Amino acid sequence: MQIIAGNFEKQGFLIASSADVQASMRSIRAKFETRFLVRFRDDPLRNRNVIKLLAEDIAVKRFFCSADIVGVLNDPLKIEDPVQTGPIVTHYTASDATGNSYGLPYHQDWPSMGTSTRGVIAWTSITDIGQSGPGLRIIPGSHLHGLWPGMQTDTGYVLNQQEIDGFQDVEIEAGQILFMSPFLVHKTRTSPSSDWKLSLSCRFDDFECRDWDRRNFVSAYRTTVDRQVYLAGLR
Repeated sequence: MQIIAGNFEKQGFLIASSADVQASMRSIRAKFETRFLVRFRDDPLRNRNVIKLLAEDIAVKRFFCSADIVGVLNDPLKIEDPVQTGPIVTHYTASDATGNSYGLPYHQDWPSMGTSTRGVIAWTSITDIGQSGPGLRIIPGSHLHGLWPGMQTDTGYVLNQQEIDGFQDVEIEAGQILFMSPFLVHKTRTSPSSDWKLSLSCRFDDFECRDWDRRNFVSAYRTTVDRQVYLAGLR
């Protein structure tokens, strides 16, 4: 992949692009529009469930295991032995009832991972992200200060400080990959426009990380089973 923006060591992020990876994303978007969107109803909860299932699609799983992405993790990010330590996550942002203009304020991802301090988040979008409409706002270089003061909530580690200078709104084409440090400060950029954004992210750690080894390879992620969900719709 070609590095087109950012410096991971100094800024905490970089953006990489590959024609093959972008072509794969175009196929994923086409499938989302023809197979997933058509299952939407006037029920925001149902629609959000449908969106989450995109993360379980085989094509999406293959996307995040592509040789191009692994290549960037190895070099220049120097992840010796990458492992996926969390699920693929969908991030739908829109002003409609399904999106409900929801977005996280400034936060950091590492406290919600608790894994290797050398972890990397690979973030992409099935739509182009520009200066207008919903998107992602980052604070370049914020990772250099480690963990900022904040509070762990049900939705993430939200920072105490929410007015921060030096932000950058990410501009990215569908299928290009934003690699960012789990300590990079970022937030959802919401918009009252009718545009919608659907991004996908996957978290990688380095199995060779000595600090993670010392901490017995702990992870914040757990597998839970709701043994009552089978009753949904049967009552």
